[in-house]
Amino acid sequence: MKSMKRLAVLMVALVFCVGASMHAGAAEPVKIGYLRITTSLATFVAQDKGLFEQEGLKAELIPFDSGTAITDALIAGRIDCIGSNAITGFWFAAQAAPDRFKIFLTYGTPSLANPTFVAIVKKDSPLKGLKDLRGKKVGTYPGATSIALAKAIIRTQMDPEGATYTELPPPNLISALAAGQIDAFFAPEPMGMMARSQGVGRDLVKEPLGLLGIKEGFAGAAYGFSSQFLKENPERAKKLKAAYYKAADLINKDKDALRPLLVKYIGITEPVAMKVPIQYWIKIEKLNKQSTQKYFDLLYKEGAYKEWLDTTKLYYED
Repeated sequence: MKSMKRLAVLMVALVFCVGASMHAGAAEPVKIGYLRITTSLATFVAQDKGLFEQEGLKAELIPFDSGTAITDALIAGRIDCIGSNAITGFWFAAQAAPDRFKIFLTYGTPSLANPTFVAIVKKDSPLKGLKDLRGKKVGTYPGATSIALAKAIIRTQMDPEGATYTELPPPNLISALAAGQIDAFFAPEPMGMMARSQGVGRDLVKEPLGLLGIKEGFAGAAYGFSSQFLKENPERAKKLKAAYYKAADLINKDKDALRPLLVKYIGITEPVAMKVPIQYWIKIEKLNKQSTQKYFDLLYKEGAYKEWLDTTKLYYED
């Protein structure tokens, strides 16, 4: 009789353990590539606050050092999702490898005000405005779109061909400015904050993106699925999007409370993390797609892209 009771207890325990094991293993894997930049904050929030887990997902975060590398990984199927990259990088991918991804979340501003991009000169520079860049050396991040964006901004005040352009890795911009190798640089934050905090640079103009005149604002960064992942795992993609939307809501509600995650995940100092300009995470349903198309058109006219692209067709809307 006692043997039967022991057996019954063991059977119950076995069923419980198997059930618990099955439950624990129910989390669906997803590989997420990210860049160590401010716009990746939604990825950090979703991971740190357990939002992926809440949706039954086991997220593997994979860091990348460049927008090109992370986009190539998505197209090749080595990652399922980008969270995040410059939207200009997605546009390049759309031309090189059509129909290989869908954008499901964006980052940007719904208005003309946009402090996330800077034009910096040396602290003691005699330059007072964009017109003074004639005959000067301008530094940018590597890539055709970085140069095109700088030219588009300068064109609002002078012929951009009057300046020369040097592509530099982000870590080299400030030192090149300090050494006099360049006279100015155009780059996203936190490069401006870092140059100012180090006593090297100052703003040539405030909020240079506002000079482009896109009054309704536009998306500057984006998060996207690979089309293969979306086709093979449609329900998992919906869960991933839901986790990111929760993260976007948390950030938009209280950015300052989540800034410390920038220190943890991308390694910037706390003073910079607490002051670096942060805009808004914009859900696809609320994105002004036509306004963002204007941003593409502007870069297209500057020669950044070989072919015109209807960017409004690149979004995932379930």
